[in-house]
Amino acid sequence: MEIIFLSLVILASFAVLLKSADYIIFGITNYAKKLGLSDAIIGLVIVSMAASSPEIITSISGFLVGDLGVAMGTIIGSNMVHLTLIIGTLSLIGKKINLSSEIFKDAKLIIFCLFILLFILMSDGTLSRIDGIILLACFFGYLGFLWKKEGTLGKIKKNVKLDRLYMDALVFLGSLISLLIAGQILVYGVVNLSNALNVSSYFIALVLIGVGSTLPDFMVCLQSIKQKHQGVGVGDLLGSTIIEFLLFFGIVAVIKPLVIEWTSVMIAAAFLIVSFGLLLIFLQNKVVTWKHGLVMVGIYLLFIGLQYYI
Repeated sequence: MEIIFLSLVILASFAVLLKSADYIIFGITNYAKKLGLSDAIIGLVIVSMAASSPEIITSISGFLVGDLGVAMGTIIGSNMVHLTLIIGTLSLIGKKINLSSEIFKDAKLIIFCLFILLFILMSDGTLSRIDGIILLACFFGYLGFLWKKEGTLGKIKKNVKLDRLYMDALVFLGSLISLLIAGQILVYGVVNLSNALNVSSYFIALVLIGVGSTLPDFMVCLQSIKQKHQGVGVGDLLGSTIIEFLLFFGIVAVIKPLVIEWTSVMIAAAFLIVSFGLLLIFLQNKVVTWKHGLVMVGIYLLFIGLQYYI
C-alpha cells in the first residue's frame, strides 16, 4: 500500500513539474524579449538559481547534520546529471539540439576556469573560509561579467513598458514555488521508495536525490527546446553547475570549513571536468546530435558503475 501511495506521489509531482516549468519558460522568455535580454542570460542566472534550490537546500541540510555522504552525493550526482544525462537524454529525444548564443561566444574559457576553481582549492584536502570567500567573490564577479557582456551586445532596452507586470510576476512566483515544492516532494517519494534497498547514503544521494532534484532542470530544458528557446535550457544547466560550485560551496566553507578526502572525490572530479569540457565543445560547434547524446549517457552510466563498485 505504501509503495502504491509513493508511486502516485511521484507521478503527481512529475505532472506539476511539467506544467510549472511550462509557465516559467513562457513568462521569462516573454519578458526577456521585451527587455532585450537573451535567453542565455535568463537561463544562466534566474532560472538556474531557482532550479538549483532543491539540491542546494538538501546538501546544506546534510552538511549541517554532519552527513557528508548525503551532502556530497547530492551535489556531485546532480551536476553529473546536469552535464551528461540531461543533455544526452534531450539530444536522444530531439535527435539534434541546435545551440547558438552570443553570450557564450567568448566566455567559454572563463566559465571553464570558474568550474575547475573548486577542485583546485580543495586539492589540499581542505576548503577553508578563505577559500569560501574566494569562491563567493568569483561568483559575484561572474554575475557582473555576464551582466556587462549582455550590455555590450547592445540588446538591453531602456524605458520598456511592461504590461501586467504585477499579475505575471505572481504567476511566475507561483509557478516557481510549485516547481520547487514538487521537486522536493518527488525527492521525498523516491528516497522513501528506495529505503528497502539498504544502499549507502552517499550512493542514494548520488543517484536518487541527484536525479530527482534535477528533474526541475530537465523539465525547464525540455520545455525550452519545445518552445524554441534552447538558450534558456542550456544556460540553466551551465548556470546551475557554476552556481552550485561557487555559491553553495562558498557559503558552506564560510559557515563551516570542510575537511575533504581528496582521493575519494578524484574520480568524480575527473568525470565532472571531462563532461563540462565536452559540453563547452558542443557549444563551440553549436549542435548536440543523438550520437553525442549516446556518449554523454554512456559517461554517466560508467560514472555510476564505478561509484557503485568503489
